[in-house]
Amino acid sequence: MKKSNQFASPFSAWSGHRLFHVVAGTLIGAMVVTQASAILPTPEQAVDGSVALQANANNNTRSSAQAVNSKITASLISADANGQEVLVPVNASTRLQSGNVLEYQGYFTNTNADRVRKMTVTMSIPEQVELLKTVSPDFPYGSADGNTFARMPLRGKVDNQLQEIPLKYYKAVRWDLEGVGLNDTVVVKYRARVK
Repeated sequence: MKKSNQFASPFSAWSGHRLFHVVAGTLIGAMVVTQASAILPTPEQAVDGSVALQANANNNTRSSAQAVNSKITASLISADANGQEVLVPVNASTRLQSGNVLEYQGYFTNTNADRVRKMTVTMSIPEQVELLKTVSPDFPYGSADGNTFARMPLRGKVDNQLQEIPLKYYKAVRWDLEGVGLNDTVVVKYRARVK
């Protein structure tokens, strides 16, 4: 019986998949919460999306839409002839192998009429990869279950001793980004190794 290679045809299982999902939004100009789901590999070199968040003004019953444009990319980390690191965008012809390192980048642009004081961005980590220490910006939150977040590194009790949870158990990374002006773009990224 021939074993199929899940990386050989990366796009067949992902048709119609959306990489960007909005969780919630509150207070125009105050806070936007977004979530992006990374997959292995991304179904296109870059996925663009525009999603409107519904928000209510402070004590006003009228609502208006907050919009955040998103773009999620995945790149394979390789080296050029001089040994310098090179990011090669993942596309339909990319063949991934166990041990390959990928960099996922999320670009989130504030297209609101107002400044967003705080934007919370969450990116999931695909099951086929394990998180590496390279995460930007610094001081993110991590989650081992995809729902509960705490400052990284995560800690848990093993045999009644508090220990750091290995990065291979992380399911998502979250950042709180401050002061995102009109048409400003914030970039978040992390690296992961193919299992």
